[in-house]
Amino acid sequence: MRAAAVALALVGRLALANSHDTFGDGPRAAAMAGAMVAEANDYTATFYNPALLTRAETANFGLGFSWYRLQGDVTSKDPSRQLDCAYCSSPDAVAFQLGFVFPLGGKLKNHVSLGVGLLVPATRLVRLLAPDPEQPYWITYNSNPERLLLHAGVGIKITEWFSLGVGIQAFADLLGDGAQVQVDLFSKQVTKRSVDSSLVTRASPVFSVAITPIKQLRFGVTFRWERFLEYSIPASVDLKGVGTLGFNINGITHYTPHELEFGAAWDPIPQLTIAVSGTWMNWSRAPSPYMGLTVDLSGDTLKALGLDGALDVSSPSQPPGFADTVSGRLGIEYRISDRFAARGGAFFRPTMVPKQDAPGTNILDGPTVGLTAGLGFNFSDPLEIFSRPVTIDLATQGQFVLARETNKEATDVTPSYSYSGRAYGLTIAVRYDF
Repeated sequence: MRAAAVALALVGRLALANSHDTFGDGPRAAAMAGAMVAEANDYTATFYNPALLTRAETANFGLGFSWYRLQGDVTSKDPSRQLDCAYCSSPDAVAFQLGFVFPLGGKLKNHVSLGVGLLVPATRLVRLLAPDPEQPYWITYNSNPERLLLHAGVGIKITEWFSLGVGIQAFADLLGDGAQVQVDLFSKQVTKRSVDSSLVTRASPVFSVAITPIKQLRFGVTFRWERFLEYSIPASVDLKGVGTLGFNINGITHYTPHELEFGAAWDPIPQLTIAVSGTWMNWSRAPSPYMGLTVDLSGDTLKALGLDGALDVSSPSQPPGFADTVSGRLGIEYRISDRFAARGGAFFRPTMVPKQDAPGTNILDGPTVGLTAGLGFNFSDPLEIFSRPVTIDLATQGQFVLARETNKEATDVTPSYSYSGRAYGLTIAVRYDF
């Protein structure tokens, strides 16, 4: 049983969804509501559209910081019954970002560029969270931003108006042989004990195109393969002379489905850019976000007593019934001068989560409206360390999860409740073009 406790503790504390989809990658993108599939102009193109890496004429490097907070309002509709609200709010999402773009030289000059983008959570690199089905929790905000994100890509300019991009998104699974324990019940001694689990690298591909029929009009399309973290923590306790207790804790978390993003950017005048994008997300493929548990008690002694299989346990599992979604984003940038730019945007993200009236599921999410704003400015280095201007970008945004209700049966363990939420935060970054 000690092995079981250890495995359960690992599930509760280990840390590995995607904060770029939720909050945006970098302050320019965050300020323009993430409408970047045709407009990204730095290392954030590794996420939005690797084909746009070819827009960089020189190498550039960026370093940033972001902070976001969710305020959830989850209220029981029956004052006499309390909700288990351990996850009705979420911890602050604090992270550092860095990345670079490096155009190749020689015969590949102006044709091939490489890029890398990295997001590192400030408090823990990854978090694995799978609450009990009776606990309401925010599937988009609870633990999802707490994951190390690594994106790498290459952009290839085929012609002056057409570029291709290929990239990868790297993360890890928690897998292994788990814990092996042998116990002598008669002497009350643990005779053997070992554990073998590891984070196994997983990567998913990204494919994109960028089309520029004229300088003032740009189009982009990106397909991102689904991303998720799979965990499996098996354990076996050999009760010497009695039987073997085997169990396995498993599931999938940090799931982001296949995405197809498409958009355009238009400069009606040289100082103004209007960017729009839409994203289809294949949420209907999503697995259950809840933890699975199987327990198997076997052995010759138990079989002789007719108890072989009598004590086996398997947790119930049901598909979440998510629906595919299409979200829309609008971003605007006005360049007041060569030194200063103002930005703003808005987005609408429909929810994939159906009403949670059924027993055994309490996933919090709703249609979300976002408003964004930000600015960028550059200045010459007063110390003359850098020969070119240094660029500072800042952004803030508010996200409003529209109110929903969950109506449970009177016999349900969880009472009926209503909920809504507000998320807000800011991000800042410095960039230098060599």
